[in-house]
Amino acid sequence: MVLASSSMSFQDLFKKSILKLVPEQMDPLTLFLTMAVAFLVGLGIFMVYRKCFIGVVYDHSFNISLVIMTMLVAVIIVTISTNITLSLGMVGALSIVRYRTAVKNPLDLMFLFWSITSGIAIGAQYYYIAVITLVVVALALVFLRKMKDDEHLYVLIVNYDASMELEEEIRRKLSDYRGKVRSKIVKNNTTELTMEVHLKVENMNLTQLLSSMEGVHDVTLVQYRGTYEI
Repeated sequence: MVLASSSMSFQDLFKKSILKLVPEQMDPLTLFLTMAVAFLVGLGIFMVYRKCFIGVVYDHSFNISLVIMTMLVAVIIVTISTNITLSLGMVGALSIVRYRTAVKNPLDLMFLFWSITSGIAIGAQYYYIAVITLVVVALALVFLRKMKDDEHLYVLIVNYDASMELEEEIRRKLSDYRGKVRSKIVKNNTTELTMEVHLKVENMNLTQLLSSMEGVHDVTLVQYRGTYEI
């Protein structure tokens, strides 16, 4: 009898502790405020991404998804915070979701994580955390972006007649640009020489200088930022 009473008292205590963990349902006004704050913070992330974008082609749809993701994550956190049973089911449901879209730019991945983090903080009604994070991270990105090197890395591709030994002459002309040979391909009596050069300004005269050489068929200059920018 003592064991039974002890067991019942433990069950009652456990049920009461669970009930204390379940908050009251959020009223529509608070939910609207949460959504509004999530939209404003997401809009701030949107502006920072557009200002500090570093990549090949700016993707406007990806930037829009950052705003919507902030709002949706906030809604998920609000939903699971009102019911502990629903939160466990939501975790199980989201764990089977797999996204196959590849994110090539590490900075884009950082912005995705930023949106998710802000949505979690806003959904938990820690609005000040999301706002302070927005300001601090934005200032950090602007500061770090201004610290970039003055020189720009370019990939220079020169196609010339394989019967003519022009490699040494090309390398001499590129000595002021710290030219480094990355690859050399000989095919069908044509040599393709790929070099890495550093330019402080967009000097298009470099392509004209090389293309005027006898035996050179064409010259391509491509800016490199982790991937080729054409």
